[in-house]
Amino acid sequence: MTEPAISVILPVYQGENYLRFAIESVLNQTLKDFELIVIDDGSTDSTSEIAQSYGDAVRYVRQENTGVGGAFNHGLRVAQGRYISWLSHDDVFHPPKLEKQLSALSKLNAPAASYTDIEMIDGQGNVIASHQLPAYEHGETLRHVLTGGPICSASYSLMYDRRCIEEIGPYAVELRYTQDVDMLARLARRFPLIHVPETLMQVREHASRGIHSKEWRRAVREFFRERLAAIPFEELFPENGAKATKAERSAGYTWLADTLSVQPDPIGEVALSQYWRAWFEDPSFTPLLARRIARLYWQRLRRR
Repeated sequence: MTEPAISVILPVYQGENYLRFAIESVLNQTLKDFELIVIDDGSTDSTSEIAQSYGDAVRYVRQENTGVGGAFNHGLRVAQGRYISWLSHDDVFHPPKLEKQLSALSKLNAPAASYTDIEMIDGQGNVIASHQLPAYEHGETLRHVLTGGPICSASYSLMYDRRCIEEIGPYAVELRYTQDVDMLARLARRFPLIHVPETLMQVREHASRGIHSKEWRRAVREFFRERLAAIPFEELFPENGAKATKAERSAGYTWLADTLSVQPDPIGEVALSQYWRAWFEDPSFTPLLARRIARLYWQRLRRR
């Protein structure tokens, strides 16, 4: 049997409300050279019955509950396609998505990832917002991901050459709420992220999404703070490089802080740590940074 060009991996837990829409959005793709792998992460509702009702069109795999990252990694282990595409059980592909992204990636002679513009839909499938995502030069992308910019939404529509995963490793199972942005950041560090400037993905907003939990807020705050502390300055600002002056490093950390400060909490809460890093690099900026920090505290008070 010929291996498919694309493996669509769909991790799901208790997904009976929306799973059928997700599956059918894949089966209705204009490109047919794919396999659809549904990884049931220990569901106790009718997820199993729904997935298996499609017969051989869906490769159904059940496992004990490990979280989204663990479920997706299981899918990676059994996937046969050269290209890997993520689909959450409550989201929907537009019919040309796989075809358009495969076309973009096939033009390159090296491993890369691609993403598309997205629509937000409500529980009934009505479009409530549209987002055209930005495109950056390879050296710029990482700092925009790690300051919570719009590029973070690229994680919803990712397709990448499986050689990317072979180099950077699978999803981090310990990150139950931020495994997607972590993977996006890891991809951005090593590979080009190719923007397909078409709305090819629908992301569903509903009350049971993880982003509405206190655990999500805590995990997101810790993720951004820890990643920004761990990644070398020259990776975030390659235009300055490892030989950046203290003034240039201070300016870079100030940019990070300014960018974070306009984000909603919990990401906005990380801004203060970057202002302190800027001050540590070059205390001569104290008057400027003092004003920035005072403004940050004022903004946070107004949000409460």
